[in-house]
Amino acid sequence: MTQAPVFTDSSCYHAAFAALLHAAEPHTDPFLVLGNNAATAARLGADGLLRFGDPLEPLTSTFARHGYELRQHPVTTPQQWQDAVDALRSGTSIAIAADAFHLEHYWVGHGTSHALHVVVLQDYDEATGTVRLVDPGEVVFFDDRLSVDRLTPAMCEGEAGQAWMQLVPLAGRTPAARLDTAGLLDLSQALSGKGTGATEWISGTGLVNALHTDMDRYLDAVSTRPRGAQGTQQDWGLGPWLLLGLWWYHHTLRWLAGHLGTRAADGTLPGNAELIEAVDRASRDLLVVRNLMMRLGVMDPADDRCATFRAQLHPRLELALQNLETAGTALATLAKETQ
Repeated sequence: MTQAPVFTDSSCYHAAFAALLHAAEPHTDPFLVLGNNAATAARLGADGLLRFGDPLEPLTSTFARHGYELRQHPVTTPQQWQDAVDALRSGTSIAIAADAFHLEHYWVGHGTSHALHVVVLQDYDEATGTVRLVDPGEVVFFDDRLSVDRLTPAMCEGEAGQAWMQLVPLAGRTPAARLDTAGLLDLSQALSGKGTGATEWISGTGLVNALHTDMDRYLDAVSTRPRGAQGTQQDWGLGPWLLLGLWWYHHTLRWLAGHLGTRAADGTLPGNAELIEAVDRASRDLLVVRNLMMRLGVMDPADDRCATFRAQLHPRLELALQNLETAGTALATLAKETQ
């Protein structure tokens, strides 16, 4: 049987929701929808340190701007998992956030980590009790049928924050429109605080400044984080969440650059190569910072290389800050031009 082409990506959230969007709207560029987002999903706690939320929060808002409701259904009981199976029976394509520890195909986390991993389920077959599982992640790309029963442990054992999601068109929805003044200001605010849009999360520049101000405390949290299968994602402390949050924000910026590139290609955001490049460079520099922090977290402090690795953090943070400010200013300027 010939299957429709599957969009692949290194972010399981973006890849899975792109596949879910393709099931609902095959001709829509996923960057057009999922990339219309610059939220860090981070706040400053009472101790002044970063706290990251679930990336589903800003992604839900992103889908709403494009006429879709992303409905999230927590799974804490077998009956709630059965509700997901019933949705599949009705012909609905769904995404699941499953415990990677029990996902047999996902060799990266199977048996080693209770982190959540997002995949898509569709085409339920009543006769065989099987479903098509699409994991569009670039690391373990998987597209095959398997028994729903084999997925039950990943959804029902333990409490890792499992859930299933469906994409529902809003009444009177219209195709994605061009970025208007309000949308440009929202993105500018999210990146650098330069817009006038409201946001419940700290800006990108605020995140970078927080990292710079308290780097010693963040590195200590990363170095003392639990390893492997200790606890679930719900139990993680500052160290693991910091690394995961920076990973998410790297992808948020990478997809924003893709979104802006799509807009430039269709003529609705012409002549802004510098803006797109600034967002893309900020994305890459934050990934380098995140990976350096991860390396430093496992290195012996007596290792001579520690100082070398640590010396790379400040320049990368400075570059990320400059590019986020450049992008925020460019978006604010574009907003004025569209008024």
